[in-house]
Amino acid sequence: MERDKRRFKRFDAYMSVKFTGTESTSVKGIGLSRDLCREGLKINSDKSLQEGAQLDLEITIPDDPKPIYSSGVVMWSRPSEGKDQGFDQGVRLMNMDPVDKFRVLDYAYNHWLETKVNDYADPESVQEW
Repeated sequence: MERDKRRFKRFDAYMSVKFTGTESTSVKGIGLSRDLCREGLKINSDKSLQEGAQLDLEITIPDDPKPIYSSGVVMWSRPSEGKDQGFDQGVRLMNMDPVDKFRVLDYAYNHWLETKVNDYADPESVQEW
């Protein structure tokens, strides 16, 4: 069994992410974030980005009018699993304001809590030991 190299807890938190290449403005698109942690996130989009590409990011948290701006570097890129699902890119976050990082992680954590709480059975129907 392969050892997981992840250092931080990951959260499935879906946010809109606009990206533009810092070295080439022809690299441009919008995607959906997934698998977020303190150091980075996975972005699913219709574009395949080159490993090592530098990006400017605009992250929109649902129901939050103020977007978050950051930069990032593409660590890996591959076709997404499933037919016509686009491409997944692992992006390491760089130069994100600590307050904005808190906002993103707070949203992701709260989203995770809400979905995990909903996964549990009704407490009234759980048998006592």
